[in-house]
Amino acid sequence: MADFTRHDDQGGSSGTDSMTSMGGSSSHSMPSSGMSMVFHTSITDSLYSSAWTPTTPGEYTGTIIFLILLAFTYRFLVAWKSVLDHKWAVKDNERSVLVAAGKAGSLRSSGGLDGSDGASGEGGRRKGAWGGKPWRWSVDLPRAWMQMVTSGVGYLLMLAVMTFNVGYFLAVLGGIFLGELIFGRWIRGSEH
Repeated sequence: MADFTRHDDQGGSSGTDSMTSMGGSSSHSMPSSGMSMVFHTSITDSLYSSAWTPTTPGEYTGTIIFLILLAFTYRFLVAWKSVLDHKWAVKDNERSVLVAAGKAGSLRSSGGLDGSDGASGEGGRRKGAWGGKPWRWSVDLPRAWMQMVTSGVGYLLMLAVMTFNVGYFLAVLGGIFLGELIFGRWIRGSEH
C-alpha cells in the first residue's frame, strides 16, 4: 500500500511530494480539508459556514427545505429575467432607429446586414439588422442586477452540491425540477 506524504526540509527530503512504499504512516501527512470527495449521506454537513451545521434530523430537514426553495427561486429568477428581457425588447422595437442615408459604411451603401440591398423601410428605419441596442439606465441597470443576483444564487446552489451530500444534491435537483415545472414556460426559448 502506497503512502503519499510530504516531507519537510528538516526531515532530509527536498520538500517535494514523495511516495513511500512502506505501510507505516508518516508524522507529516497531507492536510485534509475535512470535505468528503464522494457522495455520502451524513446529516451533519456544514452548509455555507460552520455555524450552519445541522446536528439533528429536524435541522437537516430544514436545510433540505431551504435548498429546495433556493433552487426554486433560481428558476424563478431565470424566468423573471427572461420576461423582463422580452418586455424590454418589445419597448425597444417600438422606438424608431434612424439610419443616416448616403454615409460611407451605412447599411444602404454596404448592402445591409439582413441580406437586402440596404434600403431602409418607412421613414428611414432599419429593418432586420442585428446590432447592439442603445445603452439605457432603465434597461441595462436592472438587467445587470438580475444577472448578478441569478448568478449568485446559482453559485450558492453549486456550493451546496459540492458538499457531495446526497440529500443536498437531491434537494437542489428537486427545487430546479419544481421551478422549471412552474416557471419553465416563461423562459425565453422554451417552446411547448
